[in-house]
Amino acid sequence: MFLLKALLPVQTRLRLRSYSWWARGWFYRGKEVYCPLCQGSFQKFLAFGVEKRPHALCPKCHTLERHRLLWLYLQEQVQIEHQPLAVLHMAPEPVLQEKLKRLPNLQYRSADLTSPLAMDQVDIQALPYPDASFDLILCSHVLAHVPDETKALQELRRVLTPQGKLLLQARIFTDLPLTLEEAQATTPQQRLQAHGQADRFRKYGLDFAHRVSAQGFSVESVEYAKTRTPQEQRHLGLAQQEIIFVATPSPHGAP
Repeated sequence: MFLLKALLPVQTRLRLRSYSWWARGWFYRGKEVYCPLCQGSFQKFLAFGVEKRPHALCPKCHTLERHRLLWLYLQEQVQIEHQPLAVLHMAPEPVLQEKLKRLPNLQYRSADLTSPLAMDQVDIQALPYPDASFDLILCSHVLAHVPDETKALQELRRVLTPQGKLLLQARIFTDLPLTLEEAQATTPQQRLQAHGQADRFRKYGLDFAHRVSAQGFSVESVEYAKTRTPQEQRHLGLAQQEIIFVATPSPHGAP
């Protein structure tokens, strides 16, 4: 398997993977649940993650609860399919990227430090884009994996227009009042032991919104899954603990 991965071009591997997902989606077809991203109906969503969250993974497009929630928010609150917007998508999720790239009303760029899926290879701590370049920035489950969170947030604010929106998602450890950062965890193994992942530099606590606002943003925590009934939440595969943090540049500016 490793040799096959090394020999095949990235795009070929991605195409083969999408074929396997399509076949799995066909196997699970049904009417119990619906994925708004691939618009498929299935018997169920599948368990996923180290902790094996039930009802999480779309069997066809491989998206998770947070992806489906974000797409619904973009459709319903941002009017993403109709508004003319310049969009920056950090660490793009494959299915969401493909949907956004096809929208003719968007000026869309995706960016990541290493991912071959991204249109631009960039460091979020030193973005190459001019000031006030984007009306909307999507940044989902990225900041915990960035060495200097302050630099990243300041750069995101710099390239955002004054009326723009930064949509953030992050895993919040609700048992932590304050974000946990272990300064001595400098190696991947130490970070794995301290934070649960080798590339995670911090475990976000309940102070996440405050940390973002400290870098010149006004932040609203949106529990968007709760706009649906429990029956709709299950049908769409949404998780109540997923929050969308809507950050807009504060008129007072960064400190």
